[in-house]
Amino acid sequence: MRVLCAMSGGVDSAVSAFLLKQQGHEVIGANMRFWEYKEPLPLSPPLDKGRGAEGGVGSCETPVLVKNKLTSCCSPEDMADAERSARGMGIPFYALKMEADFRVNVIDPFVADYENGLTPNPCVHCNTYIKFGEFYEKATALGFDQIATGHYADIVHLPNGRYAVAPAADRKKDQSYYLYGMSQESLARTIFPLAKMIKDEARRIAEANNIPVARKPDSQEICFIPDNDHKAFLKREGVSMRPGYFRDRLGAILGKHEGSVGLTIGQRKGLGVAGFAEAQFVLEILSNGDVILGPREELERRTFYIRDVVFQGVAEDDRAWSEGVPCNVQIRYNGQPLAAVAYKVETPLMASLRIELDTPAWAVTPGQAGVLYDRDGGFILAGGKIRLVPPED
Repeated sequence: MRVLCAMSGGVDSAVSAFLLKQQGHEVIGANMRFWEYKEPLPLSPPLDKGRGAEGGVGSCETPVLVKNKLTSCCSPEDMADAERSARGMGIPFYALKMEADFRVNVIDPFVADYENGLTPNPCVHCNTYIKFGEFYEKATALGFDQIATGHYADIVHLPNGRYAVAPAADRKKDQSYYLYGMSQESLARTIFPLAKMIKDEARRIAEANNIPVARKPDSQEICFIPDNDHKAFLKREGVSMRPGYFRDRLGAILGKHEGSVGLTIGQRKGLGVAGFAEAQFVLEILSNGDVILGPREELERRTFYIRDVVFQGVAEDDRAWSEGVPCNVQIRYNGQPLAAVAYKVETPLMASLRIELDTPAWAVTPGQAGVLYDRDGGFILAGGKIRLVPPED
């Protein structure tokens, strides 16, 4: 098959491209460029329009690699690493300009969620709308049979005819939680070459085959906030840090804060309040900017809702949702699966799910992803954004 492999500059995507080529596929590497950088630094001559030739960087526009102050994934240094890896294994390499798509689908929603008192998950948006949205659409338009990435996840084709993401063999690296937003179309035409592999094995393959990024460290931060200073980033984006009050459930003032933006449900450190008999946690962030604090036990809840649902393993119109679907729900990355039953809640615009947990969970956080897994097979049933109150529309 003709496969467009997303190459980020890390070892996982490089090994994925290598394995696909070993299997006999026609592999082309592509790096998604998310930023407009200053100080242009040409990396290699542009290719002519079309399918390209081995060893060069090409796109529909003249490709120019540029310097960047950031040091996380998706930087120009990463693009250079991706090209070096592709050249070393003798496959064509292209740079895809996706700055506008990334701004609209990842950065703007990230900022908006924080302004609305939510805790966003930009990696979910990036996977849903960029890697398996825009990137998939570009690959389809260019005539590729499949796309591939270095994600640690698997894809299963179920007896009911639907596709679903399933956890990878390497549970410590499993990224299925971030992939609930994949459509049936993209699932049917995506390959995860590392599905059955552990990370150490991927590094061994890279070292044995002289792939230059074999020992490159994993990226940990949000790619557009490499210093992990969310508040500073939000200020640069024009978000107002409106001062307000910390209050208890009865409305009593417990202290002042310099702005609720950037706080998250369950947060205890860095609040600037002291002198209480027991530790105070963020329980709720109000629309007027005030923040409700309270003891840890008040963060426990058994019922919450999931909005903007994407249905994977079980279709939206399946009658099972009205009767209640037993599942394991994950409410944060690397979180423990929680036994629950999910019920479909009909609204005029979009279906939501009501989640009833078998036992209370701590710090269920609005804005984070809630992902439902099948209790037996482990594949994803559905997923969406967590909300604490019933949907109104």
